[in-house]
Amino acid sequence: MRRITFWIAGTLLTALSAAAFAPASDNLSQLGSQIVVSVHDFAHIGSKTLTQTEQLATRIFALAGVDAQWTTGSLSDRRTLVNDFSTTPSGRCTAPLPAVLQVQILSRAPDGFPSQGLGYSLPCAGQGMQVTIFADRVEAVARTTLASFYRVLAYALAHELGHVLLRSSLHEQSGLMKGIWTKTDWQRAAVTVIAFAPHDASLIAGELRVIKTRDAAQRQISAPGTIAGLTAPVDPTARGGR
Repeated sequence: MRRITFWIAGTLLTALSAAAFAPASDNLSQLGSQIVVSVHDFAHIGSKTLTQTEQLATRIFALAGVDAQWTTGSLSDRRTLVNDFSTTPSGRCTAPLPAVLQVQILSRAPDGFPSQGLGYSLPCAGQGMQVTIFADRVEAVARTTLASFYRVLAYALAHELGHVLLRSSLHEQSGLMKGIWTKTDWQRAAVTVIAFAPHDASLIAGELRVIKTRDAAQRQISAPGTIAGLTAPVDPTARGGR
């Protein structure tokens, strides 16, 4: 069975838990983890709106101690323009998190997609897109709530990326990872920042620490002049690169 996780913009009027507004540092210089997100804008929402979206999403991740960096994704690279539905997560994923997370924004949701869903994520995908957001669904929420288009899009992106970072399709009862957002939730999202619940922020930090340790070990293994942990003199004229 193929399993994806999608987000629903609900219509029931319920209060959002105060846990959603957990205080944290907004100073990027103090953040201990970093993610890189490549955004493929097939909906052509425009650079200004995308910049506003990424700025708000950056702040959301900063409240969880994560420095989010954004890049412009290619609209023609077939290696990334796929959806890997082969994985079937039952709980948490075991596959390594990709170095660059891939997001696509599509103009319209396909026929048959849940009517209130804004998008979906593939938390355990080994290749291609990890997150898909539908611009028409974002616009529908923006038209019926106080939240502007870019704010709805930012929360949709952060929520679905949250699933990928948490390596799980599960939802919470409160906070950014709440499964069904109500009109009251969107009213609050229009004027404040709804953050990851403390428990989710802690789990994300743990996942990124593992990746940071893994990457550091890989760099050590591949470092010039290093064999089996023994460091040999390195030519000072040698050039490195990213």
